[in-house]
Amino acid sequence: MLNLSKNKLLVFSLIFLMVMPSLVLLAQDEGNAQDQAGENQVKAVATVNGAEITQQELSQRTQVYPIIMTLSRQYRSFAQFLMTSQAGSNFLTEYRKYVLDLLIEQELQNQKMDETGITASNEEVQEEIDKIIENNDQFKDRKSLENYLKNNQNMTMENLVSSIKQSLRREKLREEVSGNVSVSEEEISAFYESNKSSYKDQEGNVKPLEEVRTQIKETLKGKKRNKVWSNWLQKVKEEANIEKNPENL
Repeated sequence: MLNLSKNKLLVFSLIFLMVMPSLVLLAQDEGNAQDQAGENQVKAVATVNGAEITQQELSQRTQVYPIIMTLSRQYRSFAQFLMTSQAGSNFLTEYRKYVLDLLIEQELQNQKMDETGITASNEEVQEEIDKIIENNDQFKDRKSLENYLKNNQNMTMENLVSSIKQSLRREKLREEVSGNVSVSEEEISAFYESNKSSYKDQEGNVKPLEEVRTQIKETLKGKKRNKVWSNWLQKVKEEANIEKNPENL
């Protein structure tokens, strides 16, 4: 979800003011190269059951240029390494591959949500927007949030709504896949006995099981849900028709 920190605009302003000139030129060179190859941005870096993931989508997700600019503030040598060396280029390629795998997983989830008819209502989306406004002092109303998105995030309210809707749908998919897990009393007791040192009060005394039972139960539930979700996602990958085009990275 969107990071709406009050200091974000200031941080990015400082990045552009303080960045070393040599790194600016290097980043500009890369940007120019990308512009010249703009017509290639529609090339597919992968297909997932026939659905394409393009170079443009990958570039938008990796955000290499902003990363380099950010690193250049405090880690100039590392930023230069990434931009000027073959090893740095290889590192960024591996990073793109990693992000591509995330995009593939996301596309698989989108396809499953479409297949099963998982949706998020306008009311649910509005609730999330209301929470953003309520939990951030700089937003007095929807209009001030919209202005922030436009001026600081290069986003529209429609972009935010779409992002929230997808996030809610994925939460529902995950709940559908892994929400029905249970934890036995035996598992709770065994976990407590093995991790007593983690449940001490301020005086250093181990809390009785009854005081931490709910906490342990939720911890074990979370672990089980993560495992079920991971196994499900791996199975979906194995069953899918996924083709990667590394030459287009």
